[in-house]
Amino acid sequence: MLTAIVGLSLLVPDVHAAVNGRVSASSSLTDEEGVRHVANRLVDGLLGDGWAEGADGNGEGAWFEVDLGRTTEVESVSIWPGNLVKGKQSFKQYSRPRTIKVSLSGGGGEPVELEYLLEDRMTRLDLVLEAPSKARKLRVEVVDVYEGIIFSQMHVAEVAVNFGRSGDRMEGLIKWLDSSAGLKAAEKHEEEVKERYKTIKAAEFGDLESLRVIMGQAGDGPDYLRARALALVDVGYRAAAIRPSALALSALKKLKDPNAIPAIEMAALRSWGRTEREFQDLAEIFYAHQELLSARNNLPYWGASGWELGALQGFSEPLNLEADRHGNLYVADIGNNRIQRFSYEGRGEQQWGGDPGITDAWFRDGRKFYASGAAPGDGPGQFVNPLDLCMIPGEEGEGFAVLDYEMRIQVYDEKGRQRIGWTVDTDARLDPGVGGEGFIVWVPKKRALYAVIGQYLVGYNLDSEEVLRVELEDGTPNGLEVFKGKLLLVYGREVVRYDLDGFRWGVVLDEEHLGTGYEDLDITVDENGKLWVVTDKGWAYKFRSPGKLDYKIQLSAVDLVRPRVAVQEDILYTTDRDRIIRIDALQAKMDAEAEAEAEAKGE
Repeated sequence: MLTAIVGLSLLVPDVHAAVNGRVSASSSLTDEEGVRHVANRLVDGLLGDGWAEGADGNGEGAWFEVDLGRTTEVESVSIWPGNLVKGKQSFKQYSRPRTIKVSLSGGGGEPVELEYLLEDRMTRLDLVLEAPSKARKLRVEVVDVYEGIIFSQMHVAEVAVNFGRSGDRMEGLIKWLDSSAGLKAAEKHEEEVKERYKTIKAAEFGDLESLRVIMGQAGDGPDYLRARALALVDVGYRAAAIRPSALALSALKKLKDPNAIPAIEMAALRSWGRTEREFQDLAEIFYAHQELLSARNNLPYWGASGWELGALQGFSEPLNLEADRHGNLYVADIGNNRIQRFSYEGRGEQQWGGDPGITDAWFRDGRKFYASGAAPGDGPGQFVNPLDLCMIPGEEGEGFAVLDYEMRIQVYDEKGRQRIGWTVDTDARLDPGVGGEGFIVWVPKKRALYAVIGQYLVGYNLDSEEVLRVELEDGTPNGLEVFKGKLLLVYGREVVRYDLDGFRWGVVLDEEHLGTGYEDLDITVDENGKLWVVTDKGWAYKFRSPGKLDYKIQLSAVDLVRPRVAVQEDILYTTDRDRIIRIDALQAKMDAEAEAEAEAKGE
């Protein structure tokens, strides 16, 4: 595996032979290595090089102008901002345009002037005109910039017109590609890529030069295609004419070297439609693979964002958790497709789920590929986005049950072995971004598991036989707990009691008991049958019974994000931002009382 990010920039002549067109700019930069980032690089069709403003400052007020060489019906203008030679790394290191003014003129049509605020991300900006405009000159002025985190120089990689709509401007190139000379050049290119690939595979630690060559062909197209595009394609159309090498991209996919990410990102930036999306997905897979290769050995106790054992990944979804009688914590690590157990000291010590892998299984709509602590699966002991879990006390210890996004319930015995599993028969669908829609609790009185799937309450015995199914009157809750043989469900800022047959008893906790200002809360019951509530404002409440407050403490000075709570012997555990907050609630209460007493005495 190579350890260095490889640059894709290739030296090109400052002046290109163009069929039509030329380009000028306010100034140009010659960098410390002697490379001239001149205006012609804006229209050479390559993303691995570009123009840079050479005047002092960060590029504000700079401009460049493209003379298309003849009157053109312009439908769109495309700009690739920033230094893209090393992908996102160089994009952030150097300044890049933030606000630009785009002008079209000189073709006999009405002049067009647009001002646009660019997003600060590595992308291709496609400005589609409301109506095509006849123009010969395209001028771009940089109003202000996003400053580079290391270098002040402002870069733009490429500019084009009618990107993806310009087949008629490539007739000469297409004719050459179909000729015997073109076919021979393509064959030679394929032979070189194959040889470079073999060289990399044969070397113990890869071959830097061969990887650089393959990356260049993948991101900025084959050498022979670049040369012919300069000679046969008009200024403004070369970026579309130079296509990524499919064979070089295939080689990079097989090599799985994260150093190839910039080349794959360039291939995406010079593509459109379905092909662009495919390359974007491939880049995300490589980023995820890079993350898997860089596993951390020393994680902080009580969690941090990530996929390693002891790390948590919620993507802003709640991480439900439970404590066993020994103070161990079991967490439904939803984004990592696993259940984790944390020791009393806060060390991640065991997990249930598949092996680590790369996934995009995030609820039904999916998300970008990412490294996951366990690959999702529907086999025994595997999960797809576990939503909730509950402890099941037994004579020899405690087992647990898990509900995941696929509406599967899996039951584990006291030794952590999967005993039985089944799927809830329902048409309900769950969505991310709402604080959880699936919950499960153990009801000792009934010796049954009660699951909430959307607006439905379903009960099962431990042999998977359904014993109850009702529709909840209040709809979909965002929290569930069993308290003294009754069900407590959270609805926004209220806690509503339901009987075990699904009868709605009424509201038992609300702003009258918890104050105002909070938007989210969670509830749990301790080993002594006392009810606890934690709000997103960072306050924890212990009730002898609903409505009868024992005491309250502030466990966080900052607001919590979809907190979920467990408690054991007045030790309170709350998940927030992919970590677990642990606090001795009783000690915090006594400390607050002592501080208040000292303040009253004037100490």
